[in-house]
Amino acid sequence: MLKAFLLVAGAYLLGSVPFAVVVCRPFGIDPRRAGSGNPGATNVARLLGRKWGALTLVLDLGKAILPVAVARFWLKDLEGYPWWVAATGLAAFLGHLFPIYLGFRGGKGVASAAGVLLVVCPKALLLSLPVFVAAVALSGFVSVGSLLGSLLAPLWVRLFSPEPAYFWMTLLMTLLIWVKHRSNLQRLLRGEEKSWKRA
Repeated sequence: MLKAFLLVAGAYLLGSVPFAVVVCRPFGIDPRRAGSGNPGATNVARLLGRKWGALTLVLDLGKAILPVAVARFWLKDLEGYPWWVAATGLAAFLGHLFPIYLGFRGGKGVASAAGVLLVVCPKALLLSLPVFVAAVALSGFVSVGSLLGSLLAPLWVRLFSPEPAYFWMTLLMTLLIWVKHRSNLQRLLRGEEKSWKRA
């Protein structure tokens, strides 16, 4: 039981690592104060180019994939194993949203949520990804893709995973992604959201 608690705590601390800030720092840029003000891969791509945005994306995926993969291996004999895996994934996700290293003001969690899903229910990610890509291509807004892709994720997990723990984890991640995107929703309604096509 102790190792499960330690793993959940470690997942939060790893999830809290602000890779967007780390990647931008050598260029003298703080993504929290430039571009959209969001410390995430999309803003890094806007500020530094797609290569650096892609690097940030991979790092944000990795910081969620690693602890969840370790949990699936390390905790498989523990009672309530799926719930501990879900707790680990949620901790990594919450670390990105509310990082201890940045005063609990982090990114919007889409990449970290994708990393968690890649481990616990790959089919859910594979089905949400085309929705994300199509929504971004048609609308020109990354936020629209993020919102629509995340909205369907709990449905896919419900259909393809036998574990209720993963469904509830995914549902909570989706709700928090939508909450973190509330400013994007407001800008979309006002017609002020920044288009990826124009960028």
